[in-house]
Amino acid sequence: MDIISSAGISIGFDRGIIHDLAIEASGKTLRPLHRAPWVVSGEALPDSIAPAERRLAGDFFCAPFAQSAPRVPIHGWPANGTWQRAETMEDAGGTSVVYELRESVSGAKLTKKIALRHGHPVVYQTHVFEGGQGSLPVAHHAMLHVPGGARLSFSPKQHGRTPPEALESDPARGRSALAYPQRFADLSKVRTADGGDADLRSYPFDTGHEDLVVLTERPEARIGWSAAVAPAQGFIFFALKDARALPQTVLWMSNGGRCYAPWNSRHIAVLGIEEAATALHLAPEEMRPGKANGVPFALHLEPARTTAVRYAFGAVPVPPGWSEIANIRLGEDVVVLADRSGSEQSLPFDTGFLAD
Repeated sequence: MDIISSAGISIGFDRGIIHDLAIEASGKTLRPLHRAPWVVSGEALPDSIAPAERRLAGDFFCAPFAQSAPRVPIHGWPANGTWQRAETMEDAGGTSVVYELRESVSGAKLTKKIALRHGHPVVYQTHVFEGGQGSLPVAHHAMLHVPGGARLSFSPKQHGRTPPEALESDPARGRSALAYPQRFADLSKVRTADGGDADLRSYPFDTGHEDLVVLTERPEARIGWSAAVAPAQGFIFFALKDARALPQTVLWMSNGGRCYAPWNSRHIAVLGIEEAATALHLAPEEMRPGKANGVPFALHLEPARTTAVRYAFGAVPVPPGWSEIANIRLGEDVVVLADRSGSEQSLPFDTGFLAD
């Protein structure tokens, strides 16, 4: 495992997974990212379980997202393959490390750059595909553990949907609480399988369930953001993305709803906030010719083109009285978090990272 650090922040990077994020702030150490129970215990798992699930933790890049092939594990080689350290750069501003994926993805060479800046409570990631061919669904698979609950908020979306089928439809294997499929305008009122409504702005919203919703950016969106305020855990998690490359936000709500191994009803209060380009929410007839409602659902790779995906996430302590992020905006070398109370906090941020 590689340890990458800069003033006030460090991460571990191991076989495609960013984990052990530690942010020092206000005399506290924040560790917002999730580690699956079987990772914590170090227990042996069957070979049939994909490497990304065996090591389920933190954040990893998926390409293709939520898909597999006869010789390609679920979420693709970026989440399961071999990353080779190619370059390390240190300067007065911080540390950057470049990795190259040994395996190809849809014919493309893939590189990953992880950057940590001194005093920035942020992990900056850039993935670059060189060449390749065809449509490729991708996602960052960031996961939080929030046993004390979290209040969620996002940049303005055009709508939200559940996929055509529930994650767990067989009662012998698990349970999904939401109605599938459905389209909704507001996270505060999403239909449940029993005919009621759930407010998904507060997680967990139920017990013993495994659910997924997809939120889609507006066609004009340039930068998208997500936030989770977790007072009991003491952190605000936030993420910013290039909304043109990652126009969907997938919420994976894993709260004890899977009975089978290795989940065994013990994967509880886990929230994936997965910034993606995906068609998980679409019916087959909606997937042509590459856009739905003016928004793409995959990257389009071409042999002579370079395609970049930029994503940044971080965490800060919850200021007194804060309960829900109302807005996130970029200023001059800062990112500004605004609470619904009207209070704001400015944090150092490389605004040029999302400017290209």
